[in-house]
Amino acid sequence: MQNKINSVRARMKDNNVDLVALGPGTHMNWLLGFNPYPDERPCLLLIGKEKEAFLMPSVNEEGIREKTNIAMNCWNDENGPEQALKDALSYTGSSNAKHIAIDEAMRSHFALLLLESLSNPTYEFTTSTVGALRMRKNQNEFINLKENALIDDRAMQAGFAAIKEGVSELEIGEAINKHFISEGAKPQFCIVGSGPNGAFPHHHTGDRKVKQGDAVLIDIGG
Repeated sequence: MQNKINSVRARMKDNNVDLVALGPGTHMNWLLGFNPYPDERPCLLLIGKEKEAFLMPSVNEEGIREKTNIAMNCWNDENGPEQALKDALSYTGSSNAKHIAIDEAMRSHFALLLLESLSNPTYEFTTSTVGALRMRKNQNEFINLKENALIDDRAMQAGFAAIKEGVSELEIGEAINKHFISEGAKPQFCIVGSGPNGAFPHHHTGDRKVKQGDAVLIDIGG
């Protein structure tokens, strides 16, 4: 985790970014290996030039403290997050940040709260910092991606094998999902569209049965 945070700081220095702010989501999970429950309460990981800290809803504090020793500035519903955010910015040396990088996937009111706590900073998304690092896969990530792709391929073959006249889209989807599970993977999505349903890219797999001559569209991930 610390190596990744150090890499983020190196990218910050190269791109004149004073502060990186991440909300619960894939960026934070990549960086820390976990993220707090993503609800409506403002929750931010703030990475300054030398220190990092959380703005943390008090309802999530106990569970997160078990996972990290990153400093936490907690707030509750009665008092609101404004003072805790100011304290977190001060702790990370970011109270006067001029240019910041904001997690493009965070809730908009998290971003607005942060911007209103600073003095008219310029901002960008994380393309030059966390995003740039995530694009460059290390060897372990490459191995995991390759294995995941091969599992997807085998699940697709299970779907092909299930296509027969009179079999429903749901039955084909079930064969695919069972294969994912048999290899220890978690099905993420499975779209099976037969005949005219294949014209709808986001078709909801249903009980239509395959007919002779049908084209069958399958879109899966796990």
